[in-house]
Amino acid sequence: MSKIALAALFLLISSLPAYSRPRDVYPVSCDTLWAAIKDTLYRNPRDYGIQSMNSVEWRASFIVIGNLTVFTNHVELRTTDDGCLMKDTITEIGPDNADWRRFHKRVARSLDKVQATTNPAKNPTTNQEPRKASGPPS
Repeated sequence: MSKIALAALFLLISSLPAYSRPRDVYPVSCDTLWAAIKDTLYRNPRDYGIQSMNSVEWRASFIVIGNLTVFTNHVELRTTDDGCLMKDTITEIGPDNADWRRFHKRVARSLDKVQATTNPAKNPTTNQEPRKASGPPS
């Protein structure tokens, strides 16, 4: 009896990370982060299939294309004092959640692009003055 209870306890403890919901706070506005999430989902049609997207409530549901088992994944944004809280549920079977890591890396890249286009002062390539022609005027 104690072996069965110990095995059940071990299974329960090892499955707890699967039920946890990762949360990340980004130091930007939710509008900016939402633009990055939309860019990530729309620019990677081979990786993500969008099921629903609500720009008013900052929620999206999508699937990861290519997985053998299809899970519906969710992303939701909420405004906080520190910036914007991204709550996401990206389901994958196994201890390593590579889909979660890939999604977050793509969102970070998209966020950099969105911030570079909305804040040209931070982007050194667009902040240069035009070159003046050298030589005599014509």
